[in-house]
Amino acid sequence: MKALIYVNKEKDASNTWCNQLKKSLTDYNIDYSLLSDEDLKKNISADVIFVLGGDGTILYLSEFANANGIPIIGINAGKIGFLTEFEKDETELAVKTLKENLLIAEKRIALISEINGEKFVALNDCVIQRIYDEKNVGIIASIKITIDNVDIADINGDGIIISTPTGSTAYSLSAGGAILAPGINALSLTPISAHTLSQRPIIYSADSKLVAKINTGSVAGLFIDGKFIQKLYENNEVIVSKSKTPIVFLRRKTTNFYKKVVKKLASTEKD
Repeated sequence: MKALIYVNKEKDASNTWCNQLKKSLTDYNIDYSLLSDEDLKKNISADVIFVLGGDGTILYLSEFANANGIPIIGINAGKIGFLTEFEKDETELAVKTLKENLLIAEKRIALISEINGEKFVALNDCVIQRIYDEKNVGIIASIKITIDNVDIADINGDGIIISTPTGSTAYSLSAGGAILAPGINALSLTPISAHTLSQRPIIYSADSKLVAKINTGSVAGLFIDGKFIQKLYENNEVIVSKSKTPIVFLRRKTTNFYKKVVKKLASTEKD
């Protein structure tokens, strides 16, 4: 078995948890290598990636994992950890359960967002929102939405969020979207501060194709999993669809999505 380790150095500046993880892998006779940022541009074969960090670190690794077909074991060294499976003091348990074949694969929908022939992979969401700068102050985002060639709405406001079930507990939830269970074959379209009260979140089939077109006189920004990609101008179109290949996580058999959501949301309220 070959494992990769990616560490968010800001979360583990002293290498305390990384060293514990490496020791556990050695103790259980699992070959491993550290993954650098430069490695993320390569094609690499492995059986699993241990991601030591928070949800943002997993999002950063998701495109690499998707492209190489490598499942993820998330170890939470961040704050919330919706996507992680183990806490940072459970590194030995994470390795032990992997070695003893006690983990199960959970497939998560990934998004493909295409603009001008260039494609981007997202685990959480594709966001199109207004740009705040000196030149574009006061310009709202006006976006025409089409699903499966049917005109759905012209959404005027701060923008839209197209999220996977995984991303439904992130930005979409903050904007008033619904929480979707991971196994649902659906996506969510959530307006951000819409100027029309009738415009509400829409849950639609993940097998559908959504096209978001920037209306005349509008300008916006395209963000994939929180990362700014480019500015969008009138008549630019972003095509959003489900990736043919999911992003795979390894989970404990006892993990329950609903219990985890309740626990994690309660922890954010305490913070």
